[in-house]
Amino acid sequence: MLSLLRLISLLLGCAITIAPAFLTLAFAYGVGEPPETTVAFAFYLLPLVIGLIFGMGPLLIGFPKLVAGPEKPKMRVAAGTFLVISIAGLLMVGFGGSVTRVVTPIAILVEAALFAIFIWPAKHFPANPAVNTDAAR
Repeated sequence: MLSLLRLISLLLGCAITIAPAFLTLAFAYGVGEPPETTVAFAFYLLPLVIGLIFGMGPLLIGFPKLVAGPEKPKMRVAAGTFLVISIAGLLMVGFGGSVTRVVTPIAILVEAALFAIFIWPAKHFPANPAVNTDAAR
């Protein structure tokens, strides 16, 4: 079950990361003014960075050993922060069109479930886990 959730998290993170750049591309071609090839990278860089900020939380959770147990508390804090930023961003700008009124609540519920399953239990781990000194001998 956790592997399936991590896979869903990885796919959601990729989709959220790529979505702003793809929507910018679709809008540019839709109005008939695609960017020139010399400035295309700069044109899509800002939407890609915005998407990366929103998609970084699910992407971090999607990698199995990156956010794992008491060994990686700083990565859990970072992933939790990015998830909260992503949920807040989706709440602010995600309900613009008819399709996003269905997709956005699903994405928010998945991110809330990811937070509840992978990030919230971290509060029960000690800040400095006990070191096994017998194993070194």
